[in-house]
Amino acid sequence: MASSPSSPTILLLFVATLFSLLTTPAFADDRLNAGQSLGPGQSLAQGGYLFIMQQDCNLVLYDNGGAVWATGTNGRASGCVLRMQTDGNLVIYSGSNVIWASNTNRQNGNYYLIVQRDRNVVIYDNSNNAIWATGTNVGNAVVVVIPHSNGTAAASGAAQNKVKKLHP
Repeated sequence: MASSPSSPTILLLFVATLFSLLTTPAFADDRLNAGQSLGPGQSLAQGGYLFIMQQDCNLVLYDNGGAVWATGTNGRASGCVLRMQTDGNLVIYSGSNVIWASNTNRQNGNYYLIVQRDRNVVIYDNSNNAIWATGTNVGNAVVVVIPHSNGTAAASGAAQNKVKKLHP
């Protein structure tokens, strides 16, 4: 005859399950929707690509451990948070101070940032038009950049922030 688990065993299983749920990263997928944030150490991933808001306030895209793009904001502040705003602007904040921005602010909408399979990190607008990108795509993928009225476009952000050579 099988015996039923004791109360301490059930409690231990419950606590272990709860602990695993609480310690799992909040953003383990490839997308950040308008209104969502990444805190220090949190990241988005796609295959071997990792887009991480580092503890040192630098937002970095890694390809299998090698940095291929960064905001260059390391050491400028502490406790930084990356926010995909509802106005389409991707912003790194330290408290209420802006440390870096994609400068893609527009009208409110359902914008999202995604780490794509081609290694490019792109912000899309309500109509799925690319409004900003890291410009780090590999392979035969084509990225269409649409300039807008505030004078910014995907290429400008990518050109300013692309890492030249971190790992010789």
